[in-house]
Amino acid sequence: MEKNITPNQKLNRPSFWHTFVYVFSIFLILQLIFGRKNETLPTINPLSKTKPQKIERKLIPFSTDSLNGNFNSVGLRVDDVILKKYKVSLDKNSKNIELLKYIDSEKNSNEKSSYMEFGFIPTGDDLSLFPTNATIWNVVSHTNNSVTLSWKNSRGFTFQRLLSFDNDYMLTVTDTIKNNSQSEVSFYPYARIVASNNMSKPVSNSHTGFIAYLGNNLHEEKYQQISSSKPLEFNSNNGWLGFTSDYFMTILVPSENSKSFTARVLKLPQTTEIQTKSSEQFAQFQSDYVKDIVIIPSKSDITIVNHAYIGAKVPSIISKYETEYSIPKFDLVIDYGYFYILSKPFTIILKWFYELTGNFGFAIILFTLLIRLLLFPIAQKSFKSMKKMKEMQPEMKRIQTMYANNKPMMNMQLAMLYKKSGINPLSGCLPLLIQIPVFFALYKSLIISIEMRQAPFILWIHDLSAPDPTSIFNLFGLLPFTPYSWLPSIGVLPLL
Repeated sequence: MEKNITPNQKLNRPSFWHTFVYVFSIFLILQLIFGRKNETLPTINPLSKTKPQKIERKLIPFSTDSLNGNFNSVGLRVDDVILKKYKVSLDKNSKNIELLKYIDSEKNSNEKSSYMEFGFIPTGDDLSLFPTNATIWNVVSHTNNSVTLSWKNSRGFTFQRLLSFDNDYMLTVTDTIKNNSQSEVSFYPYARIVASNNMSKPVSNSHTGFIAYLGNNLHEEKYQQISSSKPLEFNSNNGWLGFTSDYFMTILVPSENSKSFTARVLKLPQTTEIQTKSSEQFAQFQSDYVKDIVIIPSKSDITIVNHAYIGAKVPSIISKYETEYSIPKFDLVIDYGYFYILSKPFTIILKWFYELTGNFGFAIILFTLLIRLLLFPIAQKSFKSMKKMKEMQPEMKRIQTMYANNKPMMNMQLAMLYKKSGINPLSGCLPLLIQIPVFFALYKSLIISIEMRQAPFILWIHDLSAPDPTSIFNLFGLLPFTPYSWLPSIGVLPLL
């Protein structure tokens, strides 16, 4: 009469937990090999904090194929940039995305201003030598996408600035400074971005907050992690820095082949008490850099060039700028995740299918079929191995029962059975391990693809980047009420 198999005996063959441990171990190894290198920013003595100030506005409009907005001739702060091709929502009356936005009365609004600023920090106490954020510049020339302005001080210095957008999202800031005085002058060029973020929004699946590539390392800090008391500060001589969301970004790019600079990020203190009551709570964050000292001898001039990316995270445009402006690792501004080596090519292939079909939903289906086709041999091998293992179960149970009190002999008999049958006990699990990184990478490619944002599919699906609007809790829209937000979003598509 056969004995019952004890739990301890069952552990001698591969189990769910064995498989889980193998999968998790392989995942960690792949993460270490292929993951985006992310280094915690070192904390150095912070620079003096600069509080936002209300400024006068004299606007100079600009328009390109991708952007609309205004330059401000007072202080030359860039605080009005609107994306032509992207709207806030699918509503026909929805406004376009405003990446940089001026808020006239922050006291009566939870939302805060967001802007870019390029300027000069004097080495001495004479602040009248350099323009400030209150300086009124004179317009020299103006086109649809650029403006040239100038300002002179009483000491013989002439400042000329050219602000120019290309047809995509790159802003070039060219400063020419002429020293017509009898003495040399020195200063520190600086640039900064002030971003406004709604802290009440749920945390995104992709990185949202500060991002930088400096000192040959990628640095990321979520908005919730950025401190107002301890700015994060570090040195570099190349790279880029700024703020990013799921699909858009504002990034500062010091001019190529620039000298070393000190960069930092911090949360700005709230300067006014908000009088309005709202569930939305905004905060301001600043990312900036200060370059090494610049000295202009008497009767000479110098030109300083800076760049800034203000726009959507379109991989082809980012790759173009990476080459054109020699921006190191600029593609890392897109959160491809741990499996970067797979996610990036997947994103390119998805876009190719999208251009082929004109519908991102069909592009996803075609790409999924392609992945399944490529992985079919691996999956088939896994299925065959599991089938053989199932056929061997009676013999395995017989051996486990026969040698219940002699585990070394039981293991040896099982090993001989595996060898005789030509089966590896792990052969059913290993093919699954190979597929797991592929599907993780595919998931990441989908959530970061800007082509999927507000992209329609068929029937009731008008936005592939949003949850299925139908719900099992109102019978998929048949009942006239909206389910509570805390209920899980289970619609038709997830069930299918």
